[in-house]
Amino acid sequence: MLTENAWPRAHLVMDDFFAPAALDAIFRELRSLDRLLKPGLVRDLGHDGQSVFFEHPRRRNKALWIHDPSPTVRLFREQLWSAPLLEACEHAREPLFQIIANCWEPHLQVSSYMTGDHYAFHEDEGAGVNLTAIVLLATEPKRVKGGDLVLAYDGDETTIRFRTNRLVIFPSKTPHRVTPVRVDSTDPCHARISLQCWLAYGRPDTKRPRRAHEADRPTFLLAEESILAAAQALSPEVATDQTPEDLYWGAFYLSRILTSNLRCLASAQEGLALGRVRIRRRDELEIHARGKLDGTPVRVGFALRGPGTPPAEALALFVETGKGATRSVARRVVPAGAGERQASAMLRRLLGRAGR
Repeated sequence: MLTENAWPRAHLVMDDFFAPAALDAIFRELRSLDRLLKPGLVRDLGHDGQSVFFEHPRRRNKALWIHDPSPTVRLFREQLWSAPLLEACEHAREPLFQIIANCWEPHLQVSSYMTGDHYAFHEDEGAGVNLTAIVLLATEPKRVKGGDLVLAYDGDETTIRFRTNRLVIFPSKTPHRVTPVRVDSTDPCHARISLQCWLAYGRPDTKRPRRAHEADRPTFLLAEESILAAAQALSPEVATDQTPEDLYWGAFYLSRILTSNLRCLASAQEGLALGRVRIRRRDELEIHARGKLDGTPVRVGFALRGPGTPPAEALALFVETGKGATRSVARRVVPAGAGERQASAMLRRLLGRAGR
């Protein structure tokens, strides 16, 4: 039965959302996805209003996007848009819930919470997003403590207790959080799971190609000239007279965009393991990390030349091996407009040269 609650803001709750056979199929798929989960990222507003995603202490869990032809996505759609549930939504007191019949979702996010994981207050945002739908799951719910969903609005809060197979739907701009989780197991198969989607008004584009599973990815603005120029002004040799806004975007580019992109690119390279990403101000600005490539010590990162270099030639990827007389650096300029695929291919080639 679908229950509508009005306080502190309208939301819907339904227990026993999936049938037992559907749950069995979903848990089978989730077990196969565990190795693909990556640390969850948070969203911030980047340059020119674009989204930038990065790791942040306010979110601690692992996450993954799943798309068609995922069985979980199909089963979720079949149940959410089943005739009984749609009829219940049509009679909701809150008009926003009455649009569910005319909404769609392109994908689901799987979020896995183990002991100590949580997600602080945040809002869900995206183009056309109206409602958030979350299904809470656990293969062995008695092992899970905490992991409750808290909704807040206008200074008030309500707690929706964790219960496996529970659906919650609420307006996406409602601040919400997940309380700290404790799992009586170290096996990720026993994690507290969320299946989450954002419902957008309108019909899906059936011509869109199918997509594979993927973890959260940061926005790539590697060589966008205006923000890159702001970062160049932070070079060591520059006595800057930049505006506070320029200084903000320059620091944002270095500390968030380039650092999150470096982590993302490195995670996709076979045999490469990097430590903490750091910023170094010497002859150039370097966003770099030390690590190992198949056991060999390396230093990998971005190098940014100062304002005397045209922005289109200022940013480079580099891989450094050895020290002193044996030091070797493979380096390549990142072209304007480079995205994740192109930058990842560049780094792969540089690592290949370093490994020879």
